[in-house]
Amino acid sequence: MSPTEEAWYLHCTPEQVGADAIIVGDRGRVLLATELLDDAELLNEDRGLTTATGSYRGRRITVSAFGMGAPIAAVVVEELAQIGVRRVLRLGTVMTAGPTELGELVVAHGAIRGEGTSPAYLPIEYPAVPDLELTVKAEAAARATGRPVRSGIYATADGFYTDLMRRGDPDGQAELSAARAAQHVVGTDMETSAVLIVARARGIAAASLCLASVDGRDFSKLDTEPRRAAELDLLRAGLEALAAV
Repeated sequence: MSPTEEAWYLHCTPEQVGADAIIVGDRGRVLLATELLDDAELLNEDRGLTTATGSYRGRRITVSAFGMGAPIAAVVVEELAQIGVRRVLRLGTVMTAGPTELGELVVAHGAIRGEGTSPAYLPIEYPAVPDLELTVKAEAAARATGRPVRSGIYATADGFYTDLMRRGDPDGQAELSAARAAQHVVGTDMETSAVLIVARARGIAAASLCLASVDGRDFSKLDTEPRRAAELDLLRAGLEALAAV
């Protein structure tokens, strides 16, 4: 794919981005990442799609926020590929599933395609699997933080209050938890399978490394300060992984 002049929604040109990119849900995580980058430049804030580029260990890296959900995550991956990005690492959050505990870093070895966006790119039979080299680097960098690391299959879905969380419905939540445990799922989210599929369809590498920030059994969350520290570790791990590829 030849780079386009300017991305439609990101409003970035090929000259403004690196070959490596981190995508996050929360735009605040982009601003946090700029604290870890050298010579960081904020490129775009339109529609909340905050994007910045800087360097880390001599490597030019772009960080872009997409908000929430598979459709907009797909737009961001698509446009990054259009302007020349060759590797995309999702650094986000997941809800715990199976044995995963709050505060762990969770590496996706693949994802169940429960969202409705990715079939527009590749048939549902196509597996949502990450780039092996980038995943190996991400897992090594995650372990180097000293935090507990979990790896395995994610379950990605569109319905936050139907497929991921059923607050006020203990029996329904118990059914969801049991189903994820039977599938040996380690985390649930709304983006990973789409990110992996769009990247495959567009010929670029992608992987997903997330922080387990919400407990899928009782909906407890990481407190503010521990979460900020964990997100800094997550960002550092992602930057180290891209620098090592």
